[in-house]
Amino acid sequence: MHFYPFVDSYCMFFIYAFIGWVVEVIYYGLEEGKFINRGFLNGPLCPVYGIGFYGVILLLERLAHNFFLLFFGSMVICTFVEFWAGFILYKIFKLRWWDYRNEKYNLMGFICPKFSLYWGIACSMGIYVLHPTVLWILNRLPDVVQIVLLCVFSAAIICDIITTVTAIIGFKKRLGFMTGISGEMRVISDKIGGSIYGRVDTVRTKSQPTIDSYNEWRVLYSKNRAEEKELARRHRAEEKALFGSIMPHVSPSSLIPKDAIGAKVSDALKALKRSERRVSRTVYMNVGEYGKTAFDNIVKFLPLKKKPSENPAEAASESPKEE
Repeated sequence: MHFYPFVDSYCMFFIYAFIGWVVEVIYYGLEEGKFINRGFLNGPLCPVYGIGFYGVILLLERLAHNFFLLFFGSMVICTFVEFWAGFILYKIFKLRWWDYRNEKYNLMGFICPKFSLYWGIACSMGIYVLHPTVLWILNRLPDVVQIVLLCVFSAAIICDIITTVTAIIGFKKRLGFMTGISGEMRVISDKIGGSIYGRVDTVRTKSQPTIDSYNEWRVLYSKNRAEEKELARRHRAEEKALFGSIMPHVSPSSLIPKDAIGAKVSDALKALKRSERRVSRTVYMNVGEYGKTAFDNIVKFLPLKKKPSENPAEAASESPKEE
């Protein structure tokens, strides 16, 4: 485990909870086509993200060198936090702030493999890219400033939690002051989320013509490739037919196998006389490097040992020195 000072850890919770809220706004803005203020609270925070990602930092930051362990560990930790957060909120308030019952292989609608995979990707990239940047900012931010900001944010989130809980339970009218604070946070949250969604919608609107043109290009490209393959196949068939009409047809049964050729050469060499074999070996020794390569296939059929000659005169004319 890698423990950070309490002030830094508390700051990380707020930072990652806010970033998680921004991610939720962008994701559901693209998914639903409208701005949705996500989260249990009225303010621009998703505590599940702050708790889940800080758990990954605490338990897995020292294992960042092993991507697969970091990835699957992030999936397990964040899925665990998401399940228990959703389960506890449902048991207390009988409400679901997220519902995965339409997703495959979900567990009680609180978790599913699809979003667990998203957790693994987001946390892995966060450890490698986002977390070093946050640490760099916190190291350069004076402790006094951090403490003041944390006091303000803590007071605001406490009011927001109390107001949200009591509003759900039914005691909203008894909390005038805190309701006003929570309402202001809701207005701020809606403004920030609306601005984020507006940028997302602008990007999507401007990029749509490019996406449509790319899809048209893909269809045309696939069609042209299919036509090219068919045309090439026809050309090869025409070339093969023309070549067949030019060259005489040779039946495979008329071809002489390599083994049969070797057997005929061997029989021919064995029929040579002893003197003729010596001439062949002499030629082989004097033809040079490239000639020897060609003669290797012939000389290997010549017998290496002498055989007694059937002709006494020929045997008498051969001497050991000549051999």
